[in-house]
Amino acid sequence: MKKRTLISILSAGFILGACASGTSNSSTNSLTLDRVLQDNLTFFQAGAGVDAKTFMPYDTIYVDKSSHQITSTNGQFNTTETGLYLNILLLIAEGKINSPYINRDQAISQMLIITQELIDLQNTPGKSWKGLFYWPYNIESSGNIVPATSTIPDVDNSNLDFSLAALIGAYQYSNDSLRSKIAKQASIIVNNQKDGWTTIGTYTKSLLPNPDCQQCVAAGWDTATDKPLGYYIDRMANESRLSPLWMLIQGYTAESGAFTQMPIYSNNITLNNGESVNAELTWDGTMFQLLLPRILMREDQLIPNYSQLFNNYVTVQQQYIESNNIIAFLSASSATNDTYHGDFGVPSLNECYVRGWCQLPAFIDGTPHATALVALENPTLSIQYFNKLYQCSNTLTPYGLYDAIGQNCETGTELISLDQGMLVLGLTGNTIANYVGDYIKSVGKWEMVQGLYQHYQPVPFN
Repeated sequence: MKKRTLISILSAGFILGACASGTSNSSTNSLTLDRVLQDNLTFFQAGAGVDAKTFMPYDTIYVDKSSHQITSTNGQFNTTETGLYLNILLLIAEGKINSPYINRDQAISQMLIITQELIDLQNTPGKSWKGLFYWPYNIESSGNIVPATSTIPDVDNSNLDFSLAALIGAYQYSNDSLRSKIAKQASIIVNNQKDGWTTIGTYTKSLLPNPDCQQCVAAGWDTATDKPLGYYIDRMANESRLSPLWMLIQGYTAESGAFTQMPIYSNNITLNNGESVNAELTWDGTMFQLLLPRILMREDQLIPNYSQLFNNYVTVQQQYIESNNIIAFLSASSATNDTYHGDFGVPSLNECYVRGWCQLPAFIDGTPHATALVALENPTLSIQYFNKLYQCSNTLTPYGLYDAIGQNCETGTELISLDQGMLVLGLTGNTIANYVGDYIKSVGKWEMVQGLYQHYQPVPFN
């Protein structure tokens, strides 16, 4: 897809007039998804949301509410964030989106640097485990990268792998030497992980048996104990569902049940208008648990009855935020008091809550990235809520929208790389997922993937 095509999709047909009351961040009386994308792409600039030495995206930056100056960063990154940034660079390099801070040649250069740094981490003792990466990493002032914990998570490694698959899918047949080199370096990273993925798949049953999902895999490895992490990837409607899928694509496990045995539940919910809808349950009722994998895979083409499942989930979220005067959709995010909440979701979509296993948070804030993820299938609804966010006078910084937006336009000070990555990529449609699909087809596994996804069929939880 050419740049003009993507921009026209973002701009045309999804313009709503701004409200007459209140102060708007926008200097015009209309807003487009392209404007939202450009406003938030500014996070990804060296010295702001990207480390100037390593070009790794900072996990979190803190922006003063008054001056809108960056006061600090947390000096860390994780590989999901790195992968999403690589995909943003890919879109810039191919002219799909424009950045005022990174031109196409610079995007190519950064992809080469970052993929080489990941190879270096794999080749340096103590900085990876059997090719798999730690969560998270610290970036020292010298630019040295060191693990911050002993945790090797499946989810962040597989998210990175799917992002690398997009690079390979885009460039593996390129005649341009630099693009071809990016694909080769991405392939080296993927191939270096075979031992780690195989170990997790092999030892899950013997060290962490799960009677409810006998082929489900452990969620990762702890190098301090040299054992699997003490929980599973055992829900299909979860952001980590791509981990067992990646293991199957690569042949690191032959047990299809690692994906197909993951249960997926639904809840019959009565809307305010009396209509009953059957909506799938995620663990916390958040948007990213359902839709982060959609950035990386054409699940709209793979999941049976996808449109209905998506529409029901979003409809229930929309009713909840409207009933509670929340001005953005809900997802795991920071809060207006600068704490982090993985459980900022809708109670009736929250499996942990509806089963009586978890309490609800004391308050809930909305988040822009959840609103952007809605645009993957419903751009008109997404821009409707971005208009509300832009009516607030203080939500937009020079580096993008604050991560948490309260009922009365109050904000925290945090901007999070993961969420900014989902925001930007959620507004760019299917390009990255199509590149991933090209990779999967090139290794002869697309029909297998299609078959696995036929098992994505929610059943009532009670």
